[in-house]
Amino acid sequence: MSPSTEPDTAAGRFQPPDVRRRQILTAVADLLLETGHDALTISRVADRAGVAKGTVYLYFDSKQALIAALQAEVWDRMLEGPAALLDDPSVGWAERLDALVAEWVHTELRHRRLYHVLFHELGGGPEPLGGARDLLLRLLRGGTEAGEFTVLDGELTADFLLHAYVGPCHHAVDPEAGEEQVKSGVQALFRRVVGAADAPAH
Repeated sequence: MSPSTEPDTAAGRFQPPDVRRRQILTAVADLLLETGHDALTISRVADRAGVAKGTVYLYFDSKQALIAALQAEVWDRMLEGPAALLDDPSVGWAERLDALVAEWVHTELRHRRLYHVLFHELGGGPEPLGGARDLLLRLLRGGTEAGEFTVLDGELTADFLLHAYVGPCHHAVDPEAGEEQVKSGVQALFRRVVGAADAPAH
């Protein structure tokens, strides 16, 4: 039995809070994609997660809170993790750009249906795209000031790159199996657009 369907009894009752929270949010994501927002209820989430209804309420006080938590996770994947690299002087700017691409490609390939539901169908706040553009622009300016990039128009380049990675992701025949190929191809494209040296061959 998978962790997301384990009964809220015996050993399963005493899961660490972060594991329990992950079970619940995984159940929410699955149900949103299977049956849609209108059919989503706390009871159904509890059933799918294999926990008591009261357990869900220990972590989230409403259906809206569940949705907000999923939206926050997508924000974190696209922005918070990559943003931490911008302040790490031990990592070169081209490597930071590679890391940004890797995170975005992974999110696009593995979570694009959920992203569409959370930010296009449900709304409820700005999607991460605006924040992603700001993050990319900061990275381009930092790399240019450090002499690693040759970017004449940061705004135009950021707009181009932000949309350039989406096409290869959407045309991937097998999103999971093809992730490494898409990632390396988009990383090479980004490096060439900003005038960075090619990544060393592995």
